Amino acid sequence: MIASASKRSIIDRMVGAALLEPEPYQEAALAPSIRTQAILVVIVSSIAVGLGSLGAGPVGFVLGAIAGRAGWGVYVFAAYRVAIARFQVPPSATIWGSTWRVLALASTPRLFLVFTLVPGIGFLVGLAVHAWLLITTVSALRPALDLDTRPTIIVALSGWLPMFLLWALVWLLI
Repeated sequence: MIASASKRSIIDRMVGAALLEPEPYQEAALAPSIRTQAILVVIVSSIAVGLGSLGAGPVGFVLGAIAGRAGWGVYVFAAYRVAIARFQVPPSATIWGSTWRVLALASTPRLFLVFTLVPGIGFLVGLAVHAWLLITTVSALRPALDLDTRPTIIVALSGWLPMFLLWALVWLLI
């Protein structure tokens, strides 16, 4: 079991999020105080995307890291917009904040994108990581948006798909 919520470290939250435990996502949805941890997850996972692109040299690293960060931004924005437009989630700073914090934690599996550097299996690793990311996204959005399962899956797909396509495009170009 992961440490109690009041003493939870960033590692505890990331492991819990990756293992689909509901507590880290509930905390992220309700507690703006974990904002710094959420930002760190996004930064570190974007660096992992860059490291996974090192096969193309330093330019690959820079492009991968930028695409990792940009992809995450598109992921959050698209999910939030679809939730508001299609499922009548009320637009507010609170909903926006809880959405980006839970999706930051949900992006923990992106750390494994560093292994896309491995020749022969890199692309398959990337596909597996993105499948895992879709699952964590669904788990993350439920407490943030308070939607039923089907709408949550639609919102998750709407955010995940553009991020996945951006990753695949960068992978193919580098």
